[in-house]
Amino acid sequence: MSNTQLDLVFRFTVKPGKEELYQKAIDHIVPITETEEPYVLAYDIFRSEDGVYAQHESYVDEDAMFRHMERTATGQKDWAEAAEVIEVLVLGTTTERFWNEVANPAASAYPLFRKAAR
Repeated sequence: MSNTQLDLVFRFTVKPGKEELYQKAIDHIVPITETEEPYVLAYDIFRSEDGVYAQHESYVDEDAMFRHMERTATGQKDWAEAAEVIEVLVLGTTTERFWNEVANPAASAYPLFRKAAR
């Protein structure tokens, strides 16, 4: 697995008639993420006036993302059924496992090029 921070940014809409399923999904995922997953650095959902969502997820590393997916599997299944993905930005180094198990045709990879030291 990669040992570098991994960020994902999803742009998506909720499919017509799937609003309740989407709400059920995030009602399952967010509390687990907030209280039980310290390796998830950020999990933020934004919504534009025209109903397009942007979701930013930040993980300590790729392993953390897989742990999150496993712990929230029920909600992930509902999310996948309710959401119509427009674009996914994958920010950070990923392994072949990531692309085999998680990636979406709308995904674009951006390995780290440079980082400001603090």
